[in-house]
Amino acid sequence: MRHTKKAVAIMTAVMTMAMTFTTPMFSFADESFGAVTATTVDAGNGAPKTVTNVNSPANLDLGAVVKSAGLDALGEGNTPPDPILGVTPMLHYELRDAAQNKITGTESNLNTYLYSPHGFSSIYFEHQGIARFYYRAYTKKHGWFPWQNSKEGTPNGDNSDKIQALQIRVKGYTGTMDDVYYKVVLNDGTSLDWAKNGQTTGTIGTDKYIVAIKIALWHNTETFPQATSVLMEANNYEGTYIGADGKVAYSTASGAPYTGWAFYNNDQYYFHEGQRVTGWQYIDGLKFYFNEDGTVARDLEPIMGLTGDYQIKYNKSTRTMTIYAKDGKNGYIIPFKTFMGTSSTDTPVGSFKTYAKYRWKIMHDNIYCQYLNRFKDGFIIHSLIYYDAPNSNKLDPNTYNYMDDASSAGCIRLKAGDAAWVYSNTPLSTPVIIFEDQWNKGPIEKPAIDKPIPLSQHYDPTDPVMIAQQQATAANAK
Repeated sequence: MRHTKKAVAIMTAVMTMAMTFTTPMFSFADESFGAVTATTVDAGNGAPKTVTNVNSPANLDLGAVVKSAGLDALGEGNTPPDPILGVTPMLHYELRDAAQNKITGTESNLNTYLYSPHGFSSIYFEHQGIARFYYRAYTKKHGWFPWQNSKEGTPNGDNSDKIQALQIRVKGYTGTMDDVYYKVVLNDGTSLDWAKNGQTTGTIGTDKYIVAIKIALWHNTETFPQATSVLMEANNYEGTYIGADGKVAYSTASGAPYTGWAFYNNDQYYFHEGQRVTGWQYIDGLKFYFNEDGTVARDLEPIMGLTGDYQIKYNKSTRTMTIYAKDGKNGYIIPFKTFMGTSSTDTPVGSFKTYAKYRWKIMHDNIYCQYLNRFKDGFIIHSLIYYDAPNSNKLDPNTYNYMDDASSAGCIRLKAGDAAWVYSNTPLSTPVIIFEDQWNKGPIEKPAIDKPIPLSQHYDPTDPVMIAQQQATAANAK
């Protein structure tokens, strides 16, 4: 069901105090809606505010509350076409049941929102533009589900287990230009403020659930015009935030110290009993290095140097390649580098070893690739594809820009710089393990295309050959 009516004015009274107090949170222009009151909680530690003790009248008209909640306050948004490809970033999102049947859907750039009065058990995204959306849902029975990407529905098979809370963030080119904002209404009539970029909105620790949602992209050159302070119906905010000390912190709705992985925007952290970890840490059988600010190190070459002994693992479900270094007798348990890749359903699953290398190779017809490592029959780890000649200036730019969406003939494609690293630094007989695990987006989340190349550009900006040429040209110009 889609709605486009203008919102009726809602007056929200929220006092900013480092204590808990009771105040009318919502008062409606039409008194037949009833008066919804709540306790507003400001923990005073920098975390977003929450509400508790929501009192909904027996005659609450939920549909009228949703229409009046300001879900359409942004109109059609402010996101322009991107300056490189001329594509307007856009998100299509759907509410679904446990069988992945669509209940209702809309687009982020329309003056519409989604309303399902009986809630929903799954949420589904598709997008336009150079982006990778991450989103995950919380339900009472399951807790937090794993992170989803576009074209993945929440893996919740229980229609009675309604989605209560959500986190949404975006990586890649769209994420450099736009913030993703989202606002929800709960089935008790609670209308929360706008969350953004991975913040939690909804409810945890109650029997309530989300019935309405609006998701929008907002160009980050303009100030967001709506309220963003009260994000959850819960005793405490759950998720990451910037604490009073200016550093990333994590709080839970229950107040218990948190242990586990977390993201602030798109930076990845690990917390142990409520504290950010730093330095070397063994977690879930792997060994990670965390920088002084708590972010996980995505590239360990500056820290460890080149060891010359690696294992390659590729998750074909998530198109993530992880290069593992050895931790002595513990084996290959150090995530040394993480690359994004392109593959297909034909990519073989199993354990292999590299046994041949080629600097350039014709693949078929007029298609060439560079920096190749063969690991099984006709299956090879290599660069993106080039047409007509073994020449770094013959790249198909779409294979770079749309690595997340393209499909190979079964080989594993990498950006030229990543393929060159594998070609130059992993010896023959390096183990290659290919597996499928849709809901494992790690161990370290892969990078995205932060800046596409124009369709007139026919070289990979990460290609070491092109980088060397550009550096030489710049040096000669001095």
